[in-house]
Parts: sequence; structure tokens; C-alpha cells
Amino acid sequence: MPAANLFRTFDAAVRRGSFREAASELCITPSAVSQQIHRLEEALGVKLFRRLPRRIELTRHGTFLASSVQEALVMLQTACEHITRDRDRTVLCVNASPGIGAAWLVARLPSFRARHPEIGILLQSSNEDVDFDRQDVDVAIRWGNGRFPGACATRLGRASVFPVCSPAFRDRWHLRGRDDLSVLRNVVQLHVTTHGNTWSDWLAAAGHGSIAFRDIQHFSDATLMLEAAAQGQGICLSSYLLVEDHLRSGRLVQPVDVELTVREGYYVLVGPAAEDPALRFREWVREEAKRSLSQRPR
Repeated sequence: MPAANLFRTFDAAVRRGSFREAASELCITPSAVSQQIHRLEEALGVKLFRRLPRRIELTRHGTFLASSVQEALVMLQTACEHITRDRDRTVLCVNASPGIGAAWLVARLPSFRARHPEIGILLQSSNEDVDFDRQDVDVAIRWGNGRFPGACATRLGRASVFPVCSPAFRDRWHLRGRDDLSVLRNVVQLHVTTHGNTWSDWLAAAGHGSIAFRDIQHFSDATLMLEAAAQGQGICLSSYLLVEDHLRSGRLVQPVDVELTVREGYYVLVGPAAEDPALRFREWVREEAKRSLSQRPR
């Protein structure tokens, strides 16, 4: 393959339409341009230019090569710009629980990128405990009671849980209010194992006694639980942030207007030595959660 600098000289000659103008752009002599073009033609075994008295003109082979060379040089320039930009850019590693990450955080990341284009995000998903001293994690979002050893925890608003299901499920079981709760004994409860099972407490808040569901389907990931609910497989308890977008889209509904305030909630976590980019992301998450909760339809 010919040397790469020959293609650069060829591209300059094509764009300028003159060996002299190409030489001026490349800061070399016109004879050097002519020699490099000749070397490229010899290497390829074809003529690339027709030398006319006052101008040069691409041959059929030259025209074919020109488009490929220009495209390749643009790709190289873009790659170099990308590398240079990332070299000077902070990349935050954000580790979110699967449910809140997929159902709430991802859709809101563009607003953070717009506010802080100098900060990149590597988004990970996990329910495991976070060790900021040993793991390459800058920010985490977890459900819990606020006790996260080795982390500075900021609660994302007051949390309450309420039942959600698909519209078809609600209509099938005629579940429209407190008076219809007895039908729950005929349906499947959907439960995510990372959260405590608070159905008995919620039923008490709704003024109803304990109910034995027909079956319980367990999930380790809230995203899977919500998908099962959206498909009409059963009913689950959820907090608002986790289902905000599902409720707005109509994939899920709240069939009974009763909520149970819980001690747990979602928290955004940073390490004790967190740097400014992580603190900016924490503040942005807090603001987004506050906005979501304040704009909740009542």
C-alpha cells in the first residue's frame, strides 16, 4: 500500500485543482507535489490526473480514488477530535439499581449532558453494595433505609408505595377502588426481592385485612417486575419514581388511590472524597427527582 502522506498530497491537489495551490497548503514545493503524485500513480499502476496546460483534471481512476480518500481523511480527523475531546473530559462511572436506572434515569440523562457537556457518563447497573474505596464507581443510586456504610447518602424525596398493574388487568378483575380488593386473592402478586414485601401494611392502610394471593412471582430486578405488570401478568407495589414514565405513557395504572409511606427510599450515593463532577451529578439527580415528584398528577 502506498505511504499515507501520498494520499494527503493527492487530496490537497484534488481540492485545490492545482499542484501549485496544493503545495502552498502543504508548505512544500510544487515539484514535491508533482513527485509525490507520480509516486502514487506508479504504486497504483494508473494515471490519476491529466496534466493540462493551465490545470489538472482527474481521470476516471482519480475520481474513484478521490471520494474514498476524502472519506477516509474525514474519518481520521473525526477520530482524532474524539480522542482529543475525551482526553480533556471527565467520565463519571454511575452505578444505578436496574429498576431506577432503566425506568427513570436513562430517559433524563440528555438533560445532564446538555448542562455539563464536559462530563461524560458511564452507566452501570447493579443491586450490589457499593464500596467507593475499592470499586471504580463515582456515584450510585440505591433503594434502602439510608444506612450505606462508607457513602454520603442523599435521599431522593419522600417515598410511598402503591399498587400498579396494566389497564387490561385492572379491567379484567374490575379493580377500581378499595371495595374491590377482595379480588386480589385470585391474582398473582409480583414482587422484587430487593424491596421488602409491604402488601400487608398497604392493605391495612387501605382498610382491608390480610389477603393470600393466588401466587407470588419473585424478581431480582424491578425492571422485569414492571414489564411483567405491563403485560398483565399480575399486580405489584411500586414507588412513584420507578413507575413515573410507565404511568404517564399509560402502560401501567394505579387502580386503587391508596398509598403507604415507607421508611425506605431511593438514595444517591457518593464517596467521602467525591470530586466536583460527582457532586454535580448528585445535585442534578436530586433536582430531577424533586421535579418528578412535584409534577406528579394528583
